[in-house]
Formats: sequence, C-alpha cells, structure tokens
Amino acid sequence: MKFASLNLPRLSLNNKLFWALFTPALILSVISSLFLLATRFVDLNHNLHTRVIHVTQQVATTSEYAVVFSDQNMMHRILQNALNNQDISSIQLFNSEQNLLAELGKSPQQTRSAFPKQQTTKEYDTHLESISAIYYSNNTLDGNFDAQTDLFTPNSQRNLIGWVKVEADKSSLQVAQYQYTSLVIFLLICFNILAFFVAFHASKFITQPIVRLNTALHKLVKGQFSSVKLMKLPPEYAALQKDILDITERLEHHNEELMAGIEQATEDIRRSMDSMEEKSAQLHIANREAMESSRLKSQFLANISHEVRTPLNAILGYTKTLQKDIKDPQHRLYVDTIEQSTNSLLAIIGDILDFSKIEAGKLNLENNHFNLKTIVDDVYQTLSIHLLTKEKQIDLVPDFNSDVPEWLIGDSTRIRQILTNLVGNAIKFTHQGSVRTKVSMTSQANQNITLSFQVIDTGIGIAEDKIHRLFKPFSQVDTSTTRQFGGTGLGLVITKKLVEQMNGHIEVSSAPGTGSTFRFSLVLQVSPNPPTQKPALQRHVVILEPSPAYKYYLTRYLDSIGAQCTACTDLEQLISTLHRQHEHIDAILLNVCPGEKGKKECQELISYCKQQFDIPCILMIQPPGQIAHYSDLKHLCADFLLKPISQERLYKTLNQLDHPHDGSAATIQTHIDKDLNKENIKGIKVLAVDDSPINLQLLDHWLTPAGVKVSLAYSGSQAIKMALEEHFDIIFMDIQMPEMDGMETTRQLRQLEPLKNTPIIALTAHALGSEQQQILASGMNAYLTKPIDEALLFSTIETWRANTDSFQEQVDAKLLHIFDLDKALSIVDGKVSIAKEMFDMLADSLEAEIKLIRHHLEHQNTQKLIEVVHRIHGASKYTGTLAISRHAGFLETHLKELGLEEVDGVVDDFIDTIEDLLNHRKLIPWPQPLDSSTTKA
Repeated sequence: MKFASLNLPRLSLNNKLFWALFTPALILSVISSLFLLATRFVDLNHNLHTRVIHVTQQVATTSEYAVVFSDQNMMHRILQNALNNQDISSIQLFNSEQNLLAELGKSPQQTRSAFPKQQTTKEYDTHLESISAIYYSNNTLDGNFDAQTDLFTPNSQRNLIGWVKVEADKSSLQVAQYQYTSLVIFLLICFNILAFFVAFHASKFITQPIVRLNTALHKLVKGQFSSVKLMKLPPEYAALQKDILDITERLEHHNEELMAGIEQATEDIRRSMDSMEEKSAQLHIANREAMESSRLKSQFLANISHEVRTPLNAILGYTKTLQKDIKDPQHRLYVDTIEQSTNSLLAIIGDILDFSKIEAGKLNLENNHFNLKTIVDDVYQTLSIHLLTKEKQIDLVPDFNSDVPEWLIGDSTRIRQILTNLVGNAIKFTHQGSVRTKVSMTSQANQNITLSFQVIDTGIGIAEDKIHRLFKPFSQVDTSTTRQFGGTGLGLVITKKLVEQMNGHIEVSSAPGTGSTFRFSLVLQVSPNPPTQKPALQRHVVILEPSPAYKYYLTRYLDSIGAQCTACTDLEQLISTLHRQHEHIDAILLNVCPGEKGKKECQELISYCKQQFDIPCILMIQPPGQIAHYSDLKHLCADFLLKPISQERLYKTLNQLDHPHDGSAATIQTHIDKDLNKENIKGIKVLAVDDSPINLQLLDHWLTPAGVKVSLAYSGSQAIKMALEEHFDIIFMDIQMPEMDGMETTRQLRQLEPLKNTPIIALTAHALGSEQQQILASGMNAYLTKPIDEALLFSTIETWRANTDSFQEQVDAKLLHIFDLDKALSIVDGKVSIAKEMFDMLADSLEAEIKLIRHHLEHQNTQKLIEVVHRIHGASKYTGTLAISRHAGFLETHLKELGLEEVDGVVDDFIDTIEDLLNHRKLIPWPQPLDSSTTKA
C-alpha cells in the first residue's frame, strides 16, 4: 500500500518504446554471458582434475619398483618427470607405514593424515590434492619383471607398498578464468552499447510522428490553429495529416461562431446582472424589514405578556383572597370559575410565548435533579383539580417499570410541561375509563438514559386521516363551528418541539371510539442522588375500589412498600372480609361513590367499622370539589386522600395510623394549599415598588394580615427617597415603570451604602426569559414572574430574610465555579483593560461557536468538532473561565479517544457551561482601571 501511494514519474511513449526494444537484448546478452562463463569455468576445472589424476596414476604405476627396492635415484627421476607437468607444484612418495620416502617441489600445504586405499582427489581454495595407493604383485619377482603383468592383477592379489601424493596449484586456473571473464564482460558491454544506440534511434524514429501529432492536438485544444496547419509529418502519415488539417479548419470556423455567441450571451448576462442587482437590493430591504418585523413581534409579545399578566396578577390574587372568606357554596363556585378561567387564559398566553421562543430558537433547557415519580404525581394532582368533574369519573393511573431510576437530571419544568399537555389532553377527551401514564427504560449508556413514556387514554380517539393535524401550529382536529373541545392548537406543537430538543421522538396512534396513545422518548441523565429508602410498612389494608385499573395500581404500590393488601370490589365482599380477618386489618382504604346514596353508604360503613372493629377508614375522594359535601364524615374517617392518590401522601397516612389526627376539611385544605408558616416573617419591613395601584394593593392585602409592615412606592424615584428615610428588610421591585424602570432604580439603590446588601426581588410580567441576565446584572437577587403565587411570595420572603450573605458574596457564589477573576487578571499582570478585552473576545464568539459545534455534531465531522473545541479550550485558559476550560478538556479528550461514541451528553454539558457563563456575564465585578495619575503615583 505504501508503494502504491508513491507518485512515480510516468514514462513517455518514446521511453516506453526504447525500453521495450532494449530490454530483451540486454536480458539475452546477460544470460548468454553467464552461460559462456559457467561453461568455460567447468571445462577449465575439469581439465585440471584430469591432468592431476593422470599424473598421480602414472607416478603410482612407475614408482612401484623404486619403492620396493628403495631406489632413490629412480624415485627422483620419476618425481622430476611428473613435476615437469603443468600446474603440478609438489609430489611426495610414502611407504606402507606412511613415512616419506621422497619429495620434490614446494612444501605441501596440507598436513598429513591417514591415506586412503583408493584413488582420491580433494579440491581446496588454492590447490588441488590427489592421493593414490602403490601396489606390488608378488609374482612379478619370479618372472621377468614385466611391468605390464601387474596391470591385470586385481588389488586383492597385490600388496600395498606405499602412496603417492600430488598437489597442483590453481593460480593458473584462476588467471585463465579472470581473463575469460574480462573478455566476456567486454563483449557484453560492447554489444549492449550497440543495442542501446540502435534501440534509441529506432524508438525516436517511430515515436517522433506520434509526438508531433500529440503536440498538434494539444495546440488544437488551445485554439492555436495556425501552428497546427504548419505541422509536417512523414509521407507514411499523409492521410492522417490531411484529416487533422480538415478538423482544424472546422474547429476554427466553429470557434469563431462560438465566440460570437459568447459575446452575445455576455451582453445578455450583463443586462441580467443589472436586473439582479436591483432585485438583490429589494430582497435586502425585504429581509431587513422581516428582521425588524421579527424583532417587533418579540417586543410585541413581551409587551402583551406584561399588559396581560399585570391584570391577571390582580385577578388571581384577589380571587385567592376571596376564596378564604366565602362561605356560600354558590358564591365559592363563582370565584372558583373565575380562578379556573384565569388560569386557562394564563396557560394560553404561556403557550403562545413558548411557541414564539421555540420558533426564534431561544428556548434553553436547564439541568437539575428531580424525582420523576413526584412530577407525575404533581401533574395528576394539578390536572385532577382543574379538569375532573362529577360527570367525569375517570382513573388517573401512573405505571413505572422497576428499572426506571427514581432521580434523574434534566429540565424538570419542561418535562412537567410535556406531561401536563399530554395528560391534560387525554383527560379532556376522555369521559369514562382511565388515563394511564406508563414509563419504562429503553436504553442506558454510561450516565445517559433513554426513557419511553406512553400516555394511554380510553377517550373518543382520533380518525386516522386527521392525526397529521395534531402537530401543526394553530391547527385543530375538529375545526368546525360546532366543535365540542376548544384550544389554541399550540400545546402538542410545543410538546413535540420540547421532546425533539431533548433528543427524543414523539408519535401517536389512535382509533375513534377506542382511545389514543401518545408515545415519546427523552434522553436524560441518571442522578447520583440515592433512591429514597423507606421502611417497609407492616400493615394489612383492605381496599374498596370498584375500578379494576385503579385497584391494580393501589395493590401494586402497597405490595412495593411492604403492606399486605386485600382488594374488594363491592360492599358485600368488604363486609365479609371484615368478619373473617378484622383482627389482622389495620386500615380500610375506601372509595366514595358520588351521590347521596354513596355518601350514606359510606357513612354507615365507617361508623360500623369504627364501632364494631375499631378499624380506621381512609377516604378516597374524586373530584376535590366534593370535599365540602362530606362534612358529616370529617370526624369519622382517619384521613382524606384526593384521587389520583399521591404515593407519598398514602405512605405518610398509613405510617401515621398509630398517631390519629383530625381528618377535617382544614387538613385537606392544608394538603392542597400547603399551609404557610407566617410566624417567621412577622414584624419585617417590606417596600413594594410598582406603578400599578392594584398590584400594590394586592401585596398589601396578602402581607399585612401576616404581620408584615408594607410600604408602597409608585415610582422608582419615590422608592429611592423612601429607602433613604427608612430601613427595609426586603424590596419588591416592578421592572417596567415610567421615567425610571426597576433595573435603573436597583442600580441607584445599590450605590447607596445602607442598601448594598438589602435583598431586592424583581416582580416582572415579562415571560420570555430574555431579561433574566439583565435583571440579575442590575443588582437584583432574584425575580418572581407575574401572576404571583401567594405561597411563593411568602416562601421568597422567608428565604431572603434568613439570608445573611452580602450581595457581593451572593454574586461570588454564583461565579465561583464559572469564572475566576483573580486568574484572569494574573495572566495579564493585573491589567484590567486587557483582561476584560480578552474575556469579551471569547464571550462574543461563544454564540457562533455553539452553532458550529451543533453543526459539526449533526454532520458527524469529528475532526472539525475537535478543532472548534480545541480553539475554545485554548482561549479559555487565558480568560479565567474555569468551567469552560474544564469541560472543553473533557470533550476534547473524549473526541480524540472515543470519537463520537456516547458524546451527546458531554457536548450538552459543555454547551450548558457556555450558556451559564453567558447568562452571568454581566455579573462579573471587573475592577475600575486606575487613571494615569494614580498609576504614576
């Protein structure tokens, strides 16, 4: 793969042809030379072996008698004759004991060892050694000493009398080999030089016309027609040259026509460009008008929010005040109707504002720890109060799988809003049966968890051809003038947008007359908070509940908290159970049927159980408005529980059975309204600032009966004057006021030494959330959104009355984990202007960087995502942004090591950290830079 990636130069046609001609000649010449060398070397070596063996055999034959008779002269002559042969360097004769008899020539190069009985030849690097045995035949002594007689005598009949050893020098052989090799190499080089020139000239001769053709075509492409016409080719290419000249003339003519067309088209384009510039200017003006229109729309919604919420604040406040003193049921019904209508109007306004924020992309999600079961219980309790009536007896049943964690991290407010919309719709369109919320876990990866929610009702259902209208803005399934159910058509649209913003998906299935099922999924994080550990209740509870669905829900929950449960469907079954098991029964959970008959039967049953068996009864009442109808049962039952029953409330009631208490309607009211502890706020002084006398009067009506001393100011200047004359523990400040608004008033109050640490709480009717940063940056401690809830008002007063931290300490606590001012200044040697400039450069770029991060994450571009995060990480180290630097390091490490695997949660944490810094940007207490005179001093 590495070689394939190299950019090797491409050979030209001439080079290719040259190597095609020259390479075979080169290969054949090299092979022939190697063959000649090998053959010649073998022949020379064979000749040397043959000569040495011949000399050895000759000496062994002729020296037989000289060895037998020890004739030194004869031995010398025989050795001298052998030494005269070419290449022989040394000859030795040995007797049968291997003792040297005679030697002639150079000293032998090999040490003597045991001699073989047969002819042997050994080859060494510098010489060749041949050894042969000398045999003697006995019958030769008795004859005529005929030397030829022993040639035909076998060795077995001959006697070994000695050996002859011959050594031949290989130097002459090597010289001959070198000479022959030099000759062959010389001839090879000469042949290849000749072949090189032949192949070069042949390739050039063949490719030259082709090169000229290629050059001509290249010039033809560039439009150099005159150069092509001057081209000359060999006679063999005459026909081809004629065709090329013909093509050249045609192309030249076509080019002239094309240039004329281009000039005409250019003129047309120039005219079109003038028209486009005019259209572009018009589009720019229209775009600017659209942006201005969008800004005015947002401003209009903010103003509408303020103008509508301000009177709604007074309506709701005085409604709740009247509810406390009204005794007449009819009048109370009227006031309750006013409250419900006002809440409905407030919900519609909230939907419109949420939809506007979603469309503008300004709806930000928060992360907090929350208990999902508690949220579902609260949603059921709230909706049952407002939507359930005497005619609508339906069961609201929560259903949680055992694998769903109790504590999670996410935007609990938006999750509550999603469930409220879906469950509220289900209740609205269901007349009988049940509405069930089923929650299960789909998947879990590290700390991220995907939960599946199902809201299942048994209502009227939706036709299949109308389901597509559900998630369209301002759309209704039934748009006729005779429709039964109203609404703005925004609830499900907002729900879908919120689900998608939490990386989820929503869908619906329905059938007319059967019911509907809304399914959606949310990606949340598992909270490190430990699950609530409750001791098991050793109770035996008997349930009288005619609804199978709700009876099953109660039975499951009682089993989960360790209580033994016996479920009864009717009164007869309950009486029978009491008679059989009354000694083991601790309580009776009794559903009250609507109507006088059900009330009478319930009263008789409670009295019977209390008198005969002393068993406490717990009443389950639905809807809450029926509490006033059971005044006769106040002192008979142990407690009242509102359906749908809160699990926490049921556990607390069963756990306190051994400590009986008054189950009066006041207890129920305490459960509903959460009785306020007003003793802790008696005697404190509060300054309320608002340009609306109605709102100030409402605050006075709420706070004065609780022992709070209230002073009222109708403008910002009046508030400053009163604050200088009198000390106040808490100041409630309206935002929108003439001449001097609440934020400017707060800034001036913070400049006064006595008011630097006084808690100032904003009362704002704006609900877009864009003012939150400005409100806190102006010096306010917190804010409440109109319409103001009475319980929240008292809770806020109690919270800030007990707060002993100074305002700067509160600001420092908010910025503790977000921004380090000391570090930002230390990097630039304490130069405030440079530190602030560097911080502003980073902060101003973060909005665009968030968009880039989301874009690269959506397109799965890991490298680009790493570059953006690395850029933010580097800049954050020099600006004191601790949290951003830390989370950027986490994200960058995750991307480099794991890529995009399970990166969504890390990216969300990083973006949340950036948005947290931007929200608190204006709270950073930059010190005032020293002037030049002070610096010189």
